[in-house]
Amino acid sequence: MTNDHKNWFHQRCCAVVLLLLVSLSVSGCSLYVMAGKMFFGDPLITCEFTKQTKIDLIEDQKKVLVVCSTPESIRSDYPSLNYDLLEQVTYRLRRENIKVMDTGDVATWLDDNGGVWNDVDELAENFEVDYIIHVDIDSFDYREPNSPNLLRGKAFGHISAYEVHAVDGIKRALEIFDVEYTSEYPSHMPVSIEQESATVFRKKYLDRIADQIGRFFYNYHAGDPI
Repeated sequence: MTNDHKNWFHQRCCAVVLLLLVSLSVSGCSLYVMAGKMFFGDPLITCEFTKQTKIDLIEDQKKVLVVCSTPESIRSDYPSLNYDLLEQVTYRLRRENIKVMDTGDVATWLDDNGGVWNDVDELAENFEVDYIIHVDIDSFDYREPNSPNLLRGKAFGHISAYEVHAVDGIKRALEIFDVEYTSEYPSHMPVSIEQESATVFRKKYLDRIADQIGRFFYNYHAGDPI
C-alpha cells in the first residue's frame, strides 16, 4: 500500500470515528440502546403485579373482574369516565389473553345497584372470578389550568388487586396488590386546541391511561410504545 493510500485510509477511519462521536453526542445513549437491541433483542419487562405477587394472570388463566371508580366531582364533568376506562382497560387485558369478565355484565350489575358498590367483598359474592382489579381515579383532567385553549392530561389514583377466597362458604376479597398511579401527558408542553380538538385529545389521553394501567398486569417489551 502506497503512502497516499495509507493517508486516505487513515483519513476515512478518522472521519468515521468523528461521525460516530458526533452522533453519540447528539443522541445521548440512543446508539447504545440501538446496539443493545441489535445484539440482545427488545427485553421483556415483567409487570409489577407479577413482581409483587408471583402470579401470572396469563399463564394461570384466572378470571379477572375490573371495576373503576371516580369521585362525584369528576363524574359531574365526565359522566362516562368510569365506563370508558372500564372498557379500555378490559380490552387491553383481553388482548393479552387474560380472562376478563365482560364489561356489559359489570355495567348491568352496577346499574342495578345504583352505580356504586360498598366494598370488594360485595363484588366477590356476586361475580364468579378469581381476582378483582380496582382502578380508583382520584383526579382527572385534560385541560391546562387557567388556559382554555391548551390541553394537557393529568390523572392520579390507586390501582389495587384482590384475590377471591371462600371463607366458611362466604366469598371474601383479600388485597394482594396496591400501587399509586400518576400520569401527565404531554409532560414537556401542552397541546393547543388549534392542533387537536379537546374531544380527540381526551380520547387519546384515556387510551394512554388504559395502556399504562394495563401494563401493571401483563408483561411488555421495553420498546413498546404507549
